[in-house]
Amino acid sequence: MISADQSPLLVAAFAAYLASTLFYLLHLALRRPLLWRGAFFLVVTAFALQSVCLAERWFEAGYLPVTNLFATQFFFSWALAATYLYFEIRYRIHAAGLFVILLNLLLLTSALPRDPVIPPLIPALDTPLFTLHIFFSFVGYAFFAMAFSLAALYLLQRRIGTDLLPPLPLLRQLNEEAIFLGFCLFTLCLIFGSIWAYVAWGYYFSWNIKGVWSFLVWIFYAGMCHAKFVRRWQGTGYAWLSVAGFGVVLFTYLGIGLLLSSNHPLN
Repeated sequence: MISADQSPLLVAAFAAYLASTLFYLLHLALRRPLLWRGAFFLVVTAFALQSVCLAERWFEAGYLPVTNLFATQFFFSWALAATYLYFEIRYRIHAAGLFVILLNLLLLTSALPRDPVIPPLIPALDTPLFTLHIFFSFVGYAFFAMAFSLAALYLLQRRIGTDLLPPLPLLRQLNEEAIFLGFCLFTLCLIFGSIWAYVAWGYYFSWNIKGVWSFLVWIFYAGMCHAKFVRRWQGTGYAWLSVAGFGVVLFTYLGIGLLLSSNHPLN
């Protein structure tokens, strides 16, 4: 059920993402180029609507509003759509976009029933370092989610070998690129987060559970950037690592914020 307080722009964006999913499914069944073009147009439309909604919330709050569960899911969805558009425009992955848009729909389906209220910002967060930390964190997460999607498609393509999906070498290349870009962005997230922590609390790193697991995410993906050069981890092994890595990301993002006590709660 969609909350009555949700922005009509966000509801319209959700409808456009849903319609794009249907167009992608029809493309898989009928193999008509016009259908994937329609799906892509709908994704661009949905992303534009979501971007306007984000700009409105940012202007209203006076800061990047990513401080509760609704806001993080909304921003994660926006970042994932932007990541997908990057790969679609650059590589023309077409039907491979279906899996990514389904992930996006899951995020928005979970977010829409929640209260979209923008809470006041506590003084410790009122700094550009907070904005940079959050921005690079979720865009990095989005690239890791994209890598997970590409890895799942790689494993599927390896099993069924269809011409509807990109060839295995391209899927492998895109997966490795998504991991590398996500790692670079997440590294910036940790750098700005450390500087922010020092300014706010006088230390660069603390042993709170969120900080520890964020460092574990960084270590895991640093290892993946190396693993692509190790023969036994190339191809299928790398795809399974991408799937496992996204599980670690989800626990760091949702598991800790919702189930455990930390300095990054999701209310």
